[in-house]
Amino acid sequence: MKNLNLSNKEVIVKSHTKDSTLKSNSLDSQSLNMNFDYKYSKLLNPKVLDSNLNTKAMNPKPLDSQSLISQLFNPKFLDSNSNLKPLYSRINVKTLDSNPKIRDINFKLLNPKSLSPSFLSLICASVLLTIPHSISAKDNWVAIDNDTLDTTTDTNANKVTKALTNKQISASQTKEYKNLEITNTGSITNTNANYAINIQNNATIESITNKGLISGSGNHNISINTSSIQSFENIGTITNTNTGKFNFNITKGTIDKFSNSGIIDSKGYGIALQPNTTITNFNNTGTILAKETSGRDAVYINKTTIETFSNEGLIKSEGNRGVGINIFNGSSISNFTNSGTIGHFRASGSTITNLNNSNFMDSLSVLDYSKVNTIINTGSIGTGNPGLLVKISTIDAIINRGTIESTSESETYGGAIVMLSFYNAFNSIKTILNEGLIKAKSSGIAYEVGNNIETIINKGTIQAERYGISIHSFDASGSDNKELGKIILEPDSVIDAKVSGINIRVGFNKKVKVSGIEVKKGAIIKSSDGSAINVAPNNHITGDINIAGKIEAKTGISNAGEIQASITLSDEVKDFSVENTGNGNITGSIEAKDNVALSLTNSGNSSIGGSITSSSNAPLSITNSDNAKVAGNIEVSGDAPIVIKNEGNATLGGGVSASGNAPISITNSDNAKVAGNIEVSGDAPIVIKNEGNATLQSDIINSGSGNLSLSNTGNASIGANIKNNGSGSLSISNTGKVSDTTKIESNGSGKVEVEEWLVSTNSQGEVKPLEITGTNLSVVSVSNVTFDAGNITNLSSLVQDPKNVINIDTSQDTTISNPAEINSKVFAKAEFKTNDPSVNVNVDALSKTLSFSVDAAKTSAAALGKTLISNTQARANFVNAVMGNAMNAVNLIHNQGSANVYSNFNKAYEEGAIYANFDNLGSDALLRSSETKDKNHLAFMLPYISKSNTSLNGGLTSKGHTKGVIFGYSYLNPNNKDIYGIYGGYDDFSSKTYPSDILALNNRTYYAGVRYYHPFNYKDYELFSKFSSQFGLIQNDISERVGQTEFKGEPKSYAYDANVNMGINIKLNTKHTLTPEIGLGYNGGYSKAYTMSNAINTITRRNYTHKMNLFKTKTSLSLYSDWHKHFKTLVYAGVDWTMNPNVDNPKGRYSNIGYYGGGESKLDNLEYALGTTLVIPLNDAFYFSLNYGMNGTKNTTMHTGYGKFNYMW
Repeated sequence: MKNLNLSNKEVIVKSHTKDSTLKSNSLDSQSLNMNFDYKYSKLLNPKVLDSNLNTKAMNPKPLDSQSLISQLFNPKFLDSNSNLKPLYSRINVKTLDSNPKIRDINFKLLNPKSLSPSFLSLICASVLLTIPHSISAKDNWVAIDNDTLDTTTDTNANKVTKALTNKQISASQTKEYKNLEITNTGSITNTNANYAINIQNNATIESITNKGLISGSGNHNISINTSSIQSFENIGTITNTNTGKFNFNITKGTIDKFSNSGIIDSKGYGIALQPNTTITNFNNTGTILAKETSGRDAVYINKTTIETFSNEGLIKSEGNRGVGINIFNGSSISNFTNSGTIGHFRASGSTITNLNNSNFMDSLSVLDYSKVNTIINTGSIGTGNPGLLVKISTIDAIINRGTIESTSESETYGGAIVMLSFYNAFNSIKTILNEGLIKAKSSGIAYEVGNNIETIINKGTIQAERYGISIHSFDASGSDNKELGKIILEPDSVIDAKVSGINIRVGFNKKVKVSGIEVKKGAIIKSSDGSAINVAPNNHITGDINIAGKIEAKTGISNAGEIQASITLSDEVKDFSVENTGNGNITGSIEAKDNVALSLTNSGNSSIGGSITSSSNAPLSITNSDNAKVAGNIEVSGDAPIVIKNEGNATLGGGVSASGNAPISITNSDNAKVAGNIEVSGDAPIVIKNEGNATLQSDIINSGSGNLSLSNTGNASIGANIKNNGSGSLSISNTGKVSDTTKIESNGSGKVEVEEWLVSTNSQGEVKPLEITGTNLSVVSVSNVTFDAGNITNLSSLVQDPKNVINIDTSQDTTISNPAEINSKVFAKAEFKTNDPSVNVNVDALSKTLSFSVDAAKTSAAALGKTLISNTQARANFVNAVMGNAMNAVNLIHNQGSANVYSNFNKAYEEGAIYANFDNLGSDALLRSSETKDKNHLAFMLPYISKSNTSLNGGLTSKGHTKGVIFGYSYLNPNNKDIYGIYGGYDDFSSKTYPSDILALNNRTYYAGVRYYHPFNYKDYELFSKFSSQFGLIQNDISERVGQTEFKGEPKSYAYDANVNMGINIKLNTKHTLTPEIGLGYNGGYSKAYTMSNAINTITRRNYTHKMNLFKTKTSLSLYSDWHKHFKTLVYAGVDWTMNPNVDNPKGRYSNIGYYGGGESKLDNLEYALGTTLVIPLNDAFYFSLNYGMNGTKNTTMHTGYGKFNYMW
């Protein structure tokens, strides 16, 4: 029961209890016993209210019974009068509505017209009595040591107006406390474990304001636990030097309004909002700073709910790994706005409805199952690592209208926007929209495999040192087969990246699918070092690629993955290249429109499933190589120059059609195939080349007015017909293969000229003639017919009937009345030959019959004999020089008295030689330092190499090289000064013919010989004589190619020679000696009979025994110079003259032609030699020489170099 003293009358009213009731009967002051406190009777007295309260602003009339109710329950009126605040805290709609007894009052009684002021006071008292808590004064804060807080200036507030040290101010009971204010003259400084402000146990505070200083070093400055605060405002400074404590720490608390316009800084955490805390509005216009300490956050939000978070000031952590704002563990923020500066923002496992940044964030991270509806940046996010990081979280939209930047060069985390997955956890993002600037030293947008993103839209600029948009995998973790939606570049947007504009590069056997790429007109992709779009192996694009904007890159699209869609190029695209490499696969078509110049490379094992079409007037270039395939057609309708190369083992599964008026070039080479027709209908020139082992499987058709040139060479084949249906000309050169049914059709008005045609055999081994048909044969001419001499088993069969060579079908040409005449006319104008230089064709002009003969001088046997003689002569001259020098060295050491020959015999002997040259006297050899004459043995080992060119009949040149080793020994007879020498060695020779590789000769020669040297010493000069003889066994391996038939044989040959020489050493002065020399020589060669056969047919070529014997005169001149005891030189020149240059031609039999042989061939008479030697004595027993020599004839040249090691004892 509450006793209220009201109007000096006692009124008794039952308090609000569970069993009490309020009746709706009329009440008056006479029936109530009141005992009302004076304070509240004065408060509720209408006259007092009218006189004391500021009502005039709201109601200019005096307060009366008609207006009291409306004014009393008007929040604005009550809030403007501080004296009514205790009453206002109890009178509110929620409190009244929660009391059913009040709700049951008959509010008709509250009609202002029927109530007196006194009775109105009674009603107010009844209302107050129904409230669960009685109206009472707020409690004061408690300070340690009962320090008195200032309450004089405001009865509803406690103020700190002075400096407090090591004090704690507490509101620690379940009460409502007065407001707390630390004035600008007040401060709380603690160095012990006290809190500056301690609030707990469900305490309720209307406001806390700091205008002064709160400083601590032992504990938190402000600790709030399970309490409620309407307003917390910091205008002053709150600082803490304890690295493990908080400036402001609240747990399970409620704050309606948190405001900081001052400074909150700490070496530990700045502000900690701990679990189960709720904040309606968090506003910072000042500074919140975590200083120095590693891993400390400025604002630490742990499982807290915030309605609105607004920052206009500075929030930053200066320590390593510290965060400006750290939101985690299920925290929730409805609206977050930043118009100030935030060092780093991190949300982990939390929910943010809207996040807006209009000024600066060092970086922004959304991590670990966080959820964000919208991130909007109109300011700057950047310099962090990365700028914006999203990891296994859900975001509806990321919208950038400002700048997002990363200055890190890390390829993993250095992107401006980075999206990471973690094993099977991934991001889910609906839209990334860039309308501003995304800038990075690594990647602009970095997407890790395993994430789901619906759309990436660029309306602004993306600048990156590596990739504009990077789609990749960092390691083997992460989900597989996730889908990245469409990438759209809107008009005026830019991607500027050094390596690749859009890079899809997922490794570790992971897959990602991109739903498409669209580059709209006005957009630009730039790449200074790489490609605009790069698709690495095992990556997929499932949607079309439409490019209408500008591409400024070395490569437009580089694909080694799979593009399961089509590519369309149009509008502003100019020079564009597509590289489909490795195992790349483009399942759709590729189309170039407008004035797009397209360069397409399809290589490796890549494939293009659709067609390649161009309606552009700009050039088109297609290269299909390696094992690549194009399944569709190549269709060109514009006036663009076309270059198509199909090479390697590549396949064009469709055909080629061109209707434009620009030049066309098609090259099919190696083992490549074109399966479809090649048809041209424009008026431009067309060049088609089929080379190597390539195949054109279908028809070749010229339907336009352009001139078509077709060449089929090597082992290449044409599988169908060659047709000329238009007014343009058709020119054909075929030295390759054609199918059994291939014909030339002349159906148009244009000329058909067969410049060359190879007549060979068909699949049955029968002769396949040149076949010509059509409706207009009058324009047909044949210039050259070549017979395949290595493949036609019986060339004599062609003699019987000209139709075996050229068969003209006149059945379709109705204008021809005499078919025989057209056949004869065409045959008469043709020239005939074979593809073997040794086989001649003879034409009988009257009978129009052919015969064949073999030119023995041009056979492989003749080439073998010529090469045999040439190599034997060179080897003999080389050995004569080497052994002659060695013998002379031994001789000179025993003839020191011949001072007229050498200026100083006690220096040293030194030997030099010429390779593949003629004899030299040996004055190049001095033995270093030896006054003794007991050294009469010399041994040497000499490795050598040489290169040779030999001109053969038929315009061919044989180029070869030789590598060999020779060992030798010389002995000086001390009694008569004669020298005896023996030697042996081997060399390997290999040669091929050029420009046509039709003859290859490889052999190994084992040889041995003897030498004899005899000096004649006189007073002023020295005479000498020499004799030498050599024998060699040669094992040959000959390969002869005739067309596509290769004949092989392994004959054995023998070589032998003998030489007699005389010479004289003439001393010019103490340093130089001149040696002239003359002689006679003999060279012989013998080749056993052998057979050349092949693996294709039964044709053989038998070559009989062949031998040659040549006699020569020889002369030479050498100059020896003794420059220094460690440096000697020798230069040499010589000439051989063959006395019988005419040799018999070889004889033999070709199984498909007959016998050949007889007659003579003339060899070159004159052979020359030049050489030089550098001699380096090492000691009195060893010396070393470097040697170069050249010898040759009119048709033969040989260069040789070698090093020689000598030892004397």
